[in-house]
Formats: sequence, structure tokens, C-alpha cells
Amino acid sequence: MVLFDVKHRLYYEAINSARPKMAPVRQDRAWGYVWKTVNGEPVKFWIDFRRGRYMYFEYGQKWYRVAYLQANERKSGHDVLDGAMIDLTVDGHRLLFMKGRIRRQAALAV
Repeated sequence: MVLFDVKHRLYYEAINSARPKMAPVRQDRAWGYVWKTVNGEPVKFWIDFRRGRYMYFEYGQKWYRVAYLQANERKSGHDVLDGAMIDLTVDGHRLLFMKGRIRRQAALAV
């Protein structure tokens, strides 16, 4: 599955996942969430602020995960500092959720 960021015109790969274990017992984790709009619906994107690199979200009664720092191409360390990598931990992104793979969607966009 693919998430398309409308504002930044970037594709993110969403991977099928199980619901993350957000147990109230201490696991050295700190869970939080941000709201995003996916296909016109508000959705909570959960993230482990201590040691996670993925955000988890539920859409259509299925759970998915997406890396929260991504770009369409390989970037160097200088590009990351210049803002070439988009941080998905910010509230309010408008996203479209589509079937397919990133390589195919990027080819169709050209």
C-alpha cells in the first residue's frame, strides 16, 4: 500500500502490520499520536517516541506501519539537514491511501 502526501508530493510505503503493543506496563516506551487526514477521514498515527522509527495507523480495520522519515530517492546527510526528508510526526498532513507499490506510482507520476 502507498500513502501519498498531497502537500509535499511524496509517496510513503505502508506495510501491513499487527497492532502495536501499547501496554500500560512499563516497557521503556512512550507512545503518542498525531492526527492526519487519510482519504478525507481523520486517523490517529501512533508513534513510540523513545525508540521507534515507524508510525502505526489503523485504516479499514487493518493496521499498517510507515517509516516517519522518508523521501522518494536516496538522500545524503546534507539533504536531510536541508529539509529534503519529510517528517511525518507533524499533525495535519493530508494523505491519500492507495493500493500499489512506490516504484509503480512514481513511474505513473512521470
